[in-house]
Amino acid sequence: MFPAHPPVAEGGSLMQLKDASVLVVDDEPHYRNIMTGWFEKEGSRVLAAENGFRALELIEKNEINAIVTDIRMPEMDGTELIKRVKALGKYTPTAIAVTGFSDLPPRDAYDLGIEAQLSKPVERKALVSALRKTLMDREELWAEAFRTTTLPAITIEFEGLRAALRKKKIAFGRGGFCMTSRTPFAEDLSITFELRFAEDRQNVSGQGTVRWNAVREQLLGIEITRISAQARAWVADLARSNRTVSFIPRSPATVAITEE
Repeated sequence: MFPAHPPVAEGGSLMQLKDASVLVVDDEPHYRNIMTGWFEKEGSRVLAAENGFRALELIEKNEINAIVTDIRMPEMDGTELIKRVKALGKYTPTAIAVTGFSDLPPRDAYDLGIEAQLSKPVERKALVSALRKTLMDREELWAEAFRTTTLPAITIEFEGLRAALRKKKIAFGRGGFCMTSRTPFAEDLSITFELRFAEDRQNVSGQGTVRWNAVREQLLGIEITRISAQARAWVADLARSNRTVSFIPRSPATVAITEE
């Protein structure tokens, strides 16, 4: 049902919100109706479900571009819904969690493929902006001008991309990467990074946000926000062709590597 790679619309965007099919999943009719109305005003085709079971039925019968789901719901919650969607093993819809409870750790959420978690009551502007961002092509999204303020910096040198992937030093998801790091950084901290792949003669300079920090495992999960022009297409290809639907993988050790 889902294409191997997401279709890119003319002009560079993956898809405009006005052209997207959005699935809203919430057991509370009040929130479900409000969010449905917001996306309909943006021109989206909107389907709604009261729980994960009904959502899966709609996904089987319709091409869905984005899922906006509550987490705590009876019968099947949002976490289980996204797990089952991910288990399809194909390119899946983008996903945003809107919940009154922060009981899904960021590391788990990003690994499932959830690209943003917003708290209830959510503002219309914040939700629409977050969904519009998830639908953008990565090259376009990461082309934003670099912040000029001084940010904490991290530089990591690798033999090459294939060696780094094989040795579980780094893994890329749809919107970021996780890697080994002995330097701890606080969550939600904006940083500058440089990844040097010697064998590929490729240096990836960029900026991002630390989304989680597993100190004992010496792992960082970083969402990419900007990439230098010379490396942008290269990293975007990695994001599109990765073997996982994770937004940021929870660990390089959990990502299967296929040798070509």
